[in-house]
Amino acid sequence: MSKSTVLFPFLLLYFLLVPLLAESSVRLTRMQNQIYQSFVSGDIPLWERTIFELERYYQSNPREEVLYDLLLARYGFIAFSLENEPSTARTQLDKAESELEKLFSYPSQQSNAYAFQGAFLGFRISLRPITAIRNGPRSYRAISNALEADPNNPVAWMETGNSRFYTPSAFGGSKQEAREAYHKAVQLFENNLPNNQRWLYLNSLVGLAKSYEYTNGKRFAIATYEKALTFEPEFKWVRDELLPPLKD
Repeated sequence: MSKSTVLFPFLLLYFLLVPLLAESSVRLTRMQNQIYQSFVSGDIPLWERTIFELERYYQSNPREEVLYDLLLARYGFIAFSLENEPSTARTQLDKAESELEKLFSYPSQQSNAYAFQGAFLGFRISLRPITAIRNGPRSYRAISNALEADPNNPVAWMETGNSRFYTPSAFGGSKQEAREAYHKAVQLFENNLPNNQRWLYLNSLVGLAKSYEYTNGKRFAIATYEKALTFEPEFKWVRDELLPPLKD
């Protein structure tokens, strides 16, 4: 048997797989862009539709990167739904916690998985405050584990900021510590900003600006909101709601 005969099946497989992988990448990028546009415009129905699309896509493409994007989409949607549709938030959180177990199976995703775990425990507290005594320390430990697994993970620093910002000072919260954590997250996002984390970068800028507001840094808060609008001029939340009152 000649070498060409042996190589032919492998070459055929290569030329068949490359277009499929390219098409898959384009589709995932499109869904990432939909989540970003949902966040920027406040189009929550589009966000929810994209989650359904990601669910179906993951069923046929159970890959690590697809699972991460699905969990990331649920994470943002749950945060919005907590105040407006708690029953929807609870349903999405149940699904996310089940999927999180799978993310922990990937060594490269340990830091992200712990960050999600910390956030999800925080969501549980929001849905049922009485669980704070048990879930509060668990959330802090998970976020600490996220930083230990990867000290340069901006998502872990963003969640550190969230936990310090929203936890009452009597239970370890600190607006000052939150500001420092958000600042670190922003720096790390700016060093390396994947397509699927652009909305997280904007979210970290909002967190930083809010922490400046709470620590008597109005001028820095305005500058941070303006920085977010420089990155994304159509960022409705900042443009129409958060920044104008500071300029009055």
